[in-house]
Amino acid sequence: MAKVGRNELCPCGSNLKAKRCCLATPERRTTTPRASLARLASAVLPALAGIGRERFGEIYDEVIYLPELDISLHLRLPGVFTPEIEDALYRCSVNDEEGFDKALLAVLPAVDTVENRLLLAEAVLALRDNGRVPPAVAAVAVIDLNQTDSAFLLSSLAQSLAIRSGDERTPSGLLIAAP
Repeated sequence: MAKVGRNELCPCGSNLKAKRCCLATPERRTTTPRASLARLASAVLPALAGIGRERFGEIYDEVIYLPELDISLHLRLPGVFTPEIEDALYRCSVNDEEGFDKALLAVLPAVDTVENRLLLAEAVLALRDNGRVPPAVAAVAVIDLNQTDSAFLLSSLAQSLAIRSGDERTPSGLLIAAP
């Protein structure tokens, strides 16, 4: 394996130079949310050692249902609702699945930030550490959050909107009154 130069991009995927990322001393390390998310993805890879393609697909399918497990895995909605969020809430409340899917994709750009992805990754790892999420499932979720089109992020947003609309209960069984 070739040595990584200080001025080359860090192999962890943070899009930072190696000298400001993994090769940096702790006090000089740049800790952007993107770099932190990439480091988490690198750190969880050993949990997937020896898992075949078929099993990986099964685990990936499990990731979509993680937001039903704990409220910490729900994407936080902004305090002021945009027209897109209002439309998604309405479509969910009237059980318009096709309209909800379209509205969900319209809301996603407003809430899809590296900071939100990092919060979800940290939450799933905390649940893994508490024994509530299997390590391989947590690993796949963190890796998925590092992808452009994250199924876990979309599922988290859908669950947040469904609960906020009053269409779903929280993981603890509470029903939130619709606005």
